[in-house]
Amino acid sequence: MKLKTTIILLIVAAIGISYVFLYERKQLPHEEWERLQKKVIPDFKSSMIKKIELTNESGKIVLEKSGDDYWYIVEPQRLRADNSEVNSILSEFEYMNKVGSFKKEGEKPFDLKDYGLDDPKISIHMYTNIPASADKIQVTGPKNKYTVFVGQKLAAGDNVYLKLDTSDEVVVVPGTLHSKANKDVLGLRSKWVFTFDKEAVDSLQIKTNEYNVVCNRKGIFWRLVEPINDLADLEKIKEIIGKLKNLQIDSADFLPDTAELAKYGLDNPRYVVTINEKGASQSVMFGHSLDNKVYVKRTDEPTIFFLKDPILIDLSRKPNDLRDKKVVRFEAIGTYGINKLEIKTPTDLVAIEKSLELDWKITKPINIYADQDTVKNFIEKIKVLEIEDFVSDKPTDLSVYGLKDPVFEISVTKEEDKELAKFYVGNKLPDGTKCYVKRVGEEPVYTVPTAEFYDKIENVLLTFRDRLVIDFDKDLAKKLVIEKPDRTFACDVTNKKDEGGQILWELSKPVQTVADANVINQIIWDLSFLKAENYVTKAPKDLKAFGLDEPRIKVSMTYEKVAGQTSEESDKQKDKTPEHIEKTVETRTLLIGKTVEKGDKVNSYCMMSDSDLVFELSWPKIRNFDAELVPTRILRFERSDVRKLVLDYADRSIQLDKVNYVWKIKNYEKEPQGREVDYFIRNLDELKGSYIEQYKATNLTQFSLDKPQFIVTASVESGDAVLYVGKKKDAQSYYVKNKDSDYIYVVDNESISKLMKKEEDFTTVVTEMAIPEAPVGAAMSPVGEKPLGTSPHGKPPGSSPHGGLH
Repeated sequence: MKLKTTIILLIVAAIGISYVFLYERKQLPHEEWERLQKKVIPDFKSSMIKKIELTNESGKIVLEKSGDDYWYIVEPQRLRADNSEVNSILSEFEYMNKVGSFKKEGEKPFDLKDYGLDDPKISIHMYTNIPASADKIQVTGPKNKYTVFVGQKLAAGDNVYLKLDTSDEVVVVPGTLHSKANKDVLGLRSKWVFTFDKEAVDSLQIKTNEYNVVCNRKGIFWRLVEPINDLADLEKIKEIIGKLKNLQIDSADFLPDTAELAKYGLDNPRYVVTINEKGASQSVMFGHSLDNKVYVKRTDEPTIFFLKDPILIDLSRKPNDLRDKKVVRFEAIGTYGINKLEIKTPTDLVAIEKSLELDWKITKPINIYADQDTVKNFIEKIKVLEIEDFVSDKPTDLSVYGLKDPVFEISVTKEEDKELAKFYVGNKLPDGTKCYVKRVGEEPVYTVPTAEFYDKIENVLLTFRDRLVIDFDKDLAKKLVIEKPDRTFACDVTNKKDEGGQILWELSKPVQTVADANVINQIIWDLSFLKAENYVTKAPKDLKAFGLDEPRIKVSMTYEKVAGQTSEESDKQKDKTPEHIEKTVETRTLLIGKTVEKGDKVNSYCMMSDSDLVFELSWPKIRNFDAELVPTRILRFERSDVRKLVLDYADRSIQLDKVNYVWKIKNYEKEPQGREVDYFIRNLDELKGSYIEQYKATNLTQFSLDKPQFIVTASVESGDAVLYVGKKKDAQSYYVKNKDSDYIYVVDNESISKLMKKEEDFTTVVTEMAIPEAPVGAAMSPVGEKPLGTSPHGKPPGSSPHGGLH
């Protein structure tokens, strides 16, 4: 009975054990269970280890992890450990798999001496703060201490024997563990001079025998607090911290002698650099230099080491070198997010604000459009405005600099009325190249360059106001009158078009004829979106100073506009039928005075007759307004129909005849080059006057056109086209006349020189740069400035009278 009971109990126990084993094993996937069986320490995690006692051929080394997860060597001396080296050892155990294993089986001899484990040269004790717990899958569970013995390397291969203190099994593992665990203090210590997180540093101190520089972080900015109180240069401080962070010691540069500080200049160091991070400080001393290296020592470690001395360049900077050279700092991509610019003057507060349409407008003291580019460029100028001189750190009398009651106060505001920057501007220095400035809430006074800055705020309302002085729809232009001292041009638009589709304008003064379409279109183009280069003054007492009391040119433009609306609003009415659009006629007159300075290509003073603002206008536009409106093409004939050319000089004549499509020079032995003849005919056909001297010549003798010095005749079936060239008007031009016209033209020397040819000129091919001919009817506008892009009011480009884009 007892035996039967015993058997039954054994069976039940076996079933229970089998159930427990199978049930527990079922909790892990089969592959995971097998993977853990292969691991040397299945439950090991590097993060659990807080202390390591390593004994190897160099002796005993004890390492401990601090609360900030940095490892420190605490024996044989306290040093910072190389985190990567320590973590590399721990990672070996975390991921180490068995290559093979040996253990005692029966009576078979098993001697640890065979594996170098009877008296191992390397032993590692690793401590955790995790209490031990039983494991459910029959592997060693987490412990508060792991002890590993490292034996000898295998005769073949790179593997090594290893044994845990809790097991009699000897395992074979990769040999990389042997080299990592056999490092001495030098191999395990940190080679970084400093150990910190750059983004967490809140203080930098550089102490020398001359001064003590202290910089503290204030949000995203840095501030000098010693020996002066001012903003620090953000980039320079970051640069120094970055270089300190990257200072690394070569293993061969650690010195064994750590006692005689005076020997290395470390008893009274040249520089002591202190980094503070979250309340913890690290200080490093710099002593004597030797060759291109300097002796260095951390105050919390006993060893002295060498560093390359370029770092001394950064440490030797004077306090002023570390001050912020930017007058103000604010984050903005262009003017994105910036909502307002305010400039306070002794008499006004000028507010320039961004509208809902994203256009800049002057809202105080008047409500007008601002010039978009000027506002944007000025804000960009403020962002890069740099201090040139640190004048006074603690001024006793600000009135000396014009800063007691500042001449100007400038502020930039972000959306939601958050002020980004604000500073004061005082007097200019005597030479005018610099002015005094002072940050709001700061004591120091500085100077900055005045170029592109001071001149912009001296007359704010003129500088920042919209420079668009005329704006109308070109398609609604009706009449143009240009008055000069010697002539007046008056022309009106017609409902006719030329072969190229351009609208024709008819001149009534000084002669009745069709106006030069290209010139008219260029003038209307310029006027329809006329922008001043800059404003000079408002309501001047003496117009004579600008030559505007008696303008040298008056340009009057008459056009239609939608009543009660701006021209940009009238664009929206174009789709409506004409009878539903109420239009008014408006005439604006531009007065052009004298040039701003002497010279050919210089701006001129101008003003609108209905305004009191004097402004400058660019010379290309002035040149366009001063152009000849009567067509200046001198001859008209079909080039392909020319059958004979005659060039008559006072002493000789050259005749070319086209026979069977081949040109011949009369009484000349050489054959002409057809290309050169064609080139001559083209120049003759395209010959244009710079302007017309007289529209009806009464005395040809005064121009030497009664007896021309040169005559060119191009014969076609319909008749002859004859060009007379008279005397020189000046060093740059000739008087020229078409035989069948009353106009006396003035033509430049270069154009005439292309016609004054000798026989040999036609027989030699001259390489000429190919000039593509314009398509028939295409508008060839004179060189000039065309308004590009959109208007500051968001107005899209319109179409030009000749089909181009405005």
